[in-house]
Amino acid sequence: MSDPVQLSDSLWIIDGPAVRWFTVPFPTRMVIVRLADNNLLIHSPIELTPKIRRTVEALGQPKYLVSPNKIHHLFWSNWQAAYPEALSFSPPGLAQKRPDLSFYGELGDSPETFWAKEVDQLTFKGSRIFNEVVFFHIPSRTLILGDLVENFDPGTLSRFHRLVARFGRVLAPHGQTPLDYRQSFLLRHLEARSSLHRLLEWGPRSVVMCHGLPVTENAEAFLKAAFGWLQEKDGLTKPWSRYG
Repeated sequence: MSDPVQLSDSLWIIDGPAVRWFTVPFPTRMVIVRLADNNLLIHSPIELTPKIRRTVEALGQPKYLVSPNKIHHLFWSNWQAAYPEALSFSPPGLAQKRPDLSFYGELGDSPETFWAKEVDQLTFKGSRIFNEVVFFHIPSRTLILGDLVENFDPGTLSRFHRLVARFGRVLAPHGQTPLDYRQSFLLRHLEARSSLHRLLEWGPRSVVMCHGLPVTENAEAFLKAAFGWLQEKDGLTKPWSRYG
């Protein structure tokens, strides 16, 4: 586990241990948003060690647990046991996959009232595998992604795994939607493109994802390259930002 990295007055990331997926070491990352009432929104909870618990509670009280999609669930049971008063929100499909977990509600295409003034959200549609819920921290204009874009640090990978990551289109600094994931959007690009346009309308200044290096500069250019496979023939036009 790494020490928390503060990205803004009310936003932190904490990296957990890597988990292996078809031999590739996937770094894990949790995003913490401290809301105006000092309660914490926890995105994609990582392994809950005693050190993680002390670190989190030093920032505030965990109140809301969310995850971007149905494959980010490994450590939920420990968090629910440790914080029984926290409200858990299931991304589409997770409640059916993990009936042993309890959920207050399912995340949708608009933010919950509990955090709507500080965190926006949308469901990125079009995939046959899963529809990922994307979050946007309004005060810092930070886009928070799960698996929709990955940006693996080459310095943490073996030579073989760097080749695998490069083939999968997820090697930093040119991270993109993983090649296998983007294939699930086949014949549904129009639906996905609509979600992408909504995402770009937020006008993100930085991007953090569960797997890979955050992007703190030139976020717009990074995102347009990352989603180049979805661009129309005339390219993506620069959208207006609803947040100024």
